[in-house]
Amino acid sequence: MAVRRSALHRSIESTRSAVAKTGKIVNNLPVSIGEDDDYGRLMTSPSTDADIQVRDFQGPSGSGALPDLDGWEMPARRVVGEPVTLADSLMVEAGWSPMNFSDAGPNPPYLRIGGKLWVTLTEYEPCFSSYHRDRVLFRSKVPMAEHLQKYDQIMVDPLAFEECFGPGQGTDATFPFGAWLSIREVRFTGIELWARHHGRVTLPLQPLAVASAVWLRNADIDAPPL
Repeated sequence: MAVRRSALHRSIESTRSAVAKTGKIVNNLPVSIGEDDDYGRLMTSPSTDADIQVRDFQGPSGSGALPDLDGWEMPARRVVGEPVTLADSLMVEAGWSPMNFSDAGPNPPYLRIGGKLWVTLTEYEPCFSSYHRDRVLFRSKVPMAEHLQKYDQIMVDPLAFEECFGPGQGTDATFPFGAWLSIREVRFTGIELWARHHGRVTLPLQPLAVASAVWLRNADIDAPPL
């Protein structure tokens, strides 16, 4: 099935060209995030491994297609202010590979939204979860708040809402699509965002599973408006 692309992707490319002229590089090397023992007090509980799946991503067979790794290379370190998809950010910052995502859908890659339970059993932390079980019985998980704190702003393509909630949900009446929104707080009810012309906005967690339709950036330099 052909991948759908909106006008937002063309705007992203113009933004990348403008900010690339600065030559500034963020000194973030790929690290191995997502292993339970990397977080000390965190553990994965099979009984509370509540992964949220986006509607109809399994495809006709329901198996979830594995991505094609032929010719794959680790994404380059990002330029300060350069937009990057959520999928690319996890591969660069968290050491994920295409094997952690699914291609089963019109706008791949996809991940799962899950969580980790604190040892105290009193707090449950939302996480980006590998689509496939890459650790025998478990999935690699990256705490959402820890990953998003590396970025200042987020922008969502309406395709993410349409895949999660159905046709007609990718309108301005639903969410300020195409606008860069400042990241304030991550909760299980959603991500709290803010923008000057929109005020406080809550982004549901489910659309984040469409990792190709969510964009992140740092606002360290002025970028042309989208």
